[in-house]
Amino acid sequence: MNATDAINRIVELLGLKFKKEVFQSTRLEDGQTEITNNLETEFSVGDTLYKVGESTLTPMEEGQYTTREGLKFQVDGESTIYKIEMETEMEEDEVEKEEVKIEDEKKDMMSKAVLTDGTKIETDGDGDFKVGDKLYVITKEDERVPAPAGEHTTESGITVVVDGEGVITGVKYPDKEGEGSLKEDMADMKYAMTEILSMITEMNGKFKTELNSLKQDFNEFKKQPDRAPVVKTMTNSKDQIFDFKLELIKQSSKIK
Repeated sequence: MNATDAINRIVELLGLKFKKEVFQSTRLEDGQTEITNNLETEFSVGDTLYKVGESTLTPMEEGQYTTREGLKFQVDGESTIYKIEMETEMEEDEVEKEEVKIEDEKKDMMSKAVLTDGTKIETDGDGDFKVGDKLYVITKEDERVPAPAGEHTTESGITVVVDGEGVITGVKYPDKEGEGSLKEDMADMKYAMTEILSMITEMNGKFKTELNSLKQDFNEFKKQPDRAPVVKTMTNSKDQIFDFKLELIKQSSKIK
């Protein structure tokens, strides 16, 4: 319990109603030690610096103290702040670590994916792939080169179209409307599919009509009675009898 909490608790127990005290306080860089100037205003030169206990305020000893926010307090023998400065300089190794951290964070923010052939791709943008972003291919040597022109599909089903300079001109996510050139392509594809379905429907209608007509003709043909065989009758004409005999003689001579 710090000084503020202690006062609030006393007020609550005694049922007092007066202005609630608010103290400016913070913690040192160790994250544990709480300090205050016992005032509502911000830390200033000339303030007395105290260490906050559970229910006590102990004047700080002479020396230099750094808060977790980077404030440096110079305190004299009477616990009075005589100098305040902001820590802005960083050690060289800390600067390098921070730069590496920022670079890693940038990489994490990049749009990344793997193509169906196993090729790794990424952009400099964050979030989803977007029209206008530049797409890069990650080589086996971990180098980034502009993606080749054409259409690329990721393992997750994202389709990306890239121009000759590696710039994304079209994006299509699964179950979503395409963007850029893919939006136009999808519209054309939908129109073509509609036309094809219309033609198939029309052809099916014609086929069914012709099939029904053939079935009807066949059924009518089956209903017709059997036809009598055509019999060639001979007349008693002398010329016809003579011709018939002559034909028989010709045929018999051929057989011999």
